[in-house]
Amino acid sequence: MSDIRYKVLWVDDLTGTQDEIFAAGFESVADGQGIDLIPFTNWEEAELELKKNFKSYSAIILDANCKYGKNDSKTDEFFIPSVVSSLARLFGEKRQTIPWYILSAGTMSKFDDVVQIAERDHAVHQEEWGDLVYLKDAIDNSQNSVDVMFENIIKVAKNQNANIIAFNFQEVFKYLGEGKLICKEARAIMMDMLCTFYYPADNWQFKYEGNPLRKVMEYIFRAAYNYGLLPLECFERDNQLNLLESNRYMSGLETKHSGLRYGNEGDTIFPKFMGNITQQILKFTNVDSHTNEEHPYTIDDKNLEISEDEKELYFSYVLQLCHVIKFFGAFVDSHPDKEANKKMKKVVSVSTPDDTVFADPPVGQRALVQMGETGPYILNCRLVSSFGKYVGSYATITEVNQNKGKDSDAYPYYAKVKIEK
Repeated sequence: MSDIRYKVLWVDDLTGTQDEIFAAGFESVADGQGIDLIPFTNWEEAELELKKNFKSYSAIILDANCKYGKNDSKTDEFFIPSVVSSLARLFGEKRQTIPWYILSAGTMSKFDDVVQIAERDHAVHQEEWGDLVYLKDAIDNSQNSVDVMFENIIKVAKNQNANIIAFNFQEVFKYLGEGKLICKEARAIMMDMLCTFYYPADNWQFKYEGNPLRKVMEYIFRAAYNYGLLPLECFERDNQLNLLESNRYMSGLETKHSGLRYGNEGDTIFPKFMGNITQQILKFTNVDSHTNEEHPYTIDDKNLEISEDEKELYFSYVLQLCHVIKFFGAFVDSHPDKEANKKMKKVVSVSTPDDTVFADPPVGQRALVQMGETGPYILNCRLVSSFGKYVGSYATITEVNQNKGKDSDAYPYYAKVKIEK
């Protein structure tokens, strides 16, 4: 049985006790039909949301007498004609339409006039979308009832590109979205890429810039960190994530900067074939583009240009990324205990920038100051917390003392260092 749910934008100012009672029942009925209503009390804010997440919505429900602007003090009887004009412009820009309906009590003085104006734009879609107007107090399953409106919404939604993709890739999208394993931003990117691949004519505005593949990989790694499957040592200054180090750790290999690995020899999150796939995706998408602390999920890299000859390769990685998401999701399903996952972090050895292994204690060694789960460190030595401001800087160890703290297994020494200016 499919667990696909449909997202519907609902604009109604909902004033008064009766409206609140109706809203509670209305949302309950929608939920039972597999519809998630996203409510707004005015068109200004609803339109901003629609522009931002256009492909996320399967339909729009409008009250006939509502507020247009968020700061308006009263409703506008010509709310619908104004919204219809806005929708016409938006649909023209997107070159796509979303079914829209009027749900009202039908009591305002100019209701018939407003409906007549709206029908001019709605009529061309009547056969596909169903009737335009539905009444809040109509008898269940009557021609103009809420039940029939929801039936029409679902009927249309099942044939929308994004919903077809969501259905065909259910095993991927069950791990993507609000409140799921991997965040909603990753879901939006994957939906854009898959829709562009399967329906290129309808998605001609898709932009390859900004490393969309690499963004999704970073979201996967950040999700791994949230479940204890990636150590803090894979993060650098300003919350930047070292992608190649992250990939090595999850592939059961030793990290080059911190000498860590997941589990013992033979333990791995990504088996060899999967680690090779993720490594190739990272190399193709310019692994050196990074996020920053203020905007950890925004990658402002405009240098990724895809030529016509590379599009097949690009979309092959999109499909491989689907496989990565399914595999990673299944792994988390079977390893949900964060604390148990964190205990799989093992110290193997610590390498200098020249990849040479040193004997303890590492006095005289030069390396990067990094941030671990218990504070700043360099090689296998802990540093006092004030050295957190030097993360990402090179330093030379001048003196070491025994670490008697709880993290002594990972960092047997406390170090004094000389920071390079």
